[in-house]
Amino acid sequence: MHADTFSRTFTVEETASACDTLAGLTGLPKARIKDCMAKGGVWWSRPGRSTTRLRRASTEVKPGERLEINYDPALLALVPAQPELIAKAKHYSIWNKPAAVLSQGTRFADHCTLPRLAQASLGSRNELHPVHRLDREARGIMLLAHDGKAAAKLGELFRQGTVVKEYAAIVRGIPDWTDLEVNEPLDGKEARSRFHVIQSDPASDMTLLLARIDTGRKHQIRRHLHGLGHPVMGDPRYGRGNKLVEGLQLVARSLAFTCPFTNTPKQWAVPDLPFPLVD
Repeated sequence: MHADTFSRTFTVEETASACDTLAGLTGLPKARIKDCMAKGGVWWSRPGRSTTRLRRASTEVKPGERLEINYDPALLALVPAQPELIAKAKHYSIWNKPAAVLSQGTRFADHCTLPRLAQASLGSRNELHPVHRLDREARGIMLLAHDGKAAAKLGELFRQGTVVKEYAAIVRGIPDWTDLEVNEPLDGKEARSRFHVIQSDPASDMTLLLARIDTGRKHQIRRHLHGLGHPVMGDPRYGRGNKLVEGLQLVARSLAFTCPFTNTPKQWAVPDLPFPLVD
């Protein structure tokens, strides 16, 4: 019986349910197979069709088809925080994503992702689509499309640069500037960020600032602030002297765009970070 993490792909040899097939091939109890399937760790490949997650244990699989199981007991045991619904429209919804919740899933699981949690919260049969990303460690506002067509239409707004996103962050140190624009390429690509200081606290040597980005590179705000010598407090990846038990102090605080379905301006916001963080 497997108790550790593994990833294996099998070619089906006889017609049977997916759960029975995988239980026989892996030695795992059926209950664990079902849990792994429900949480997004099993994938199904059929000739002439794209590979998809397979969640229903009773699904019949046939010879020549392929099953991939990605099993991580520690990951499957995680219980994610629940996102908060801010607003719901016909084609999309706006959510407040908690820290440690992923924007999208991996081959191993998707039960700790915003789209999956939001789908369950709404009681929707259709999978929801993330239109943009937010770092796992960060919290704040995110937009989810309710179907593929809506995702394409909303995604075009981001590609056109017509979506205004604002972030709040608590950083280490006291900047000697109030407003600053950073044009520092990341991973060989253009990356532009704008920062505005809201309040500084010399006693704790921390500053609250707002950030807007005109490009969407990986960890862009965190990397640019680290490069300025003012890393985000609680950042586990970038900076020194900025550890914080409360976690990453970065919030996607607001989102604004003209709705492509109603042609009306829309804006949503979540509460800012508390500041001063330390008395």
